[in-house]
Amino acid sequence: MKFKFLIFIAIIALSGKCKAQLNLVPNPSFEDTLTCLYSGLAGINQCSDWYSCRSSPDYWTGCSQIYVVPNTVASYQFPHSGDKMIGIATYATQLAVPGLFREIPGVDLIQSTINGNKYYFSMFINQAYSANSNVVAQLATNRIGIRLTNTIYSPLSPVPINNFADYYDTLFHVDTAQWVKISGSFISNISFSKLMIGNFFDDAHTDTMNLDNDSITYQNAAAYYFIDDVCLSTDSLYAATWTGIKENQLSPFSISLFPNPATSSITIKGISSQFSQYRIIDIQGKVLLNQNFKPNSANSLNIDITSLPSNMYIIQFVSANEIISKKFFKE
Repeated sequence: MKFKFLIFIAIIALSGKCKAQLNLVPNPSFEDTLTCLYSGLAGINQCSDWYSCRSSPDYWTGCSQIYVVPNTVASYQFPHSGDKMIGIATYATQLAVPGLFREIPGVDLIQSTINGNKYYFSMFINQAYSANSNVVAQLATNRIGIRLTNTIYSPLSPVPINNFADYYDTLFHVDTAQWVKISGSFISNISFSKLMIGNFFDDAHTDTMNLDNDSITYQNAAAYYFIDDVCLSTDSLYAATWTGIKENQLSPFSISLFPNPATSSITIKGISSQFSQYRIIDIQGKVLLNQNFKPNSANSLNIDITSLPSNMYIIQFVSANEIISKKFFKE
């Protein structure tokens, strides 16, 4: 009887350990901070557990003295969860940054992968759009993914860009308002202790898209993405449903905005009574309109935009504990 009881206790203990380590990525939402001085500028070394494996990935926070989220240099954006996120360049033209420019962050896994086991990966990404600096973030790329390794890399000894990743996404992601979840699976062919995120493909094997369709702008442009809520797990359901430290109570896709593009007004449907404020922001992050409102009985709202110049804008709906963003174009 005592022997059976000990086996039962051991099973419970192991079950608890496995559950606690469903996500093998430490600090997956980047909320644990070592220092909080200069968001972005001091780089990812300000973020607990994370480090640079190539160039200078950025760390964007809500507690810094400069470039406080959501007003980053790269774009105006709130994190997917919490108040912190990282940012990486996945491509740059030769005039923008000479050489093979890639920013690749890395992290030591809580537990090494096991040879032959299947792993499921997911993370949220958001494309930055900005024309504020000499290197403008107006490009999109495909092939954003991950690579596992046991090698220690750094900016002085960078990970090689040799057209290999354990998983990469083949699509272009060009949504500058909403966060997009990318996910996939792979077999770990040996035991790995470290994970890296980025574009591991050279320029010849990376496709680019110019959001402005402007050849002059393109010459000095880069592709830049925000990253948040990273997950690596042997549990497919966990990886598929894990969304970070806080789940949205209202899916942004339940809100519809039309017409888009618009000329004189936009109509929003599906906006619930929990939201009491909206603001319209330009692509430079400047708040142009900030209004309190109450949805009508049909949970819809009509907004006059005749005073706005032709451009792309973001409208945000604000409640006590949530912000939902939608992108629209004014013709």
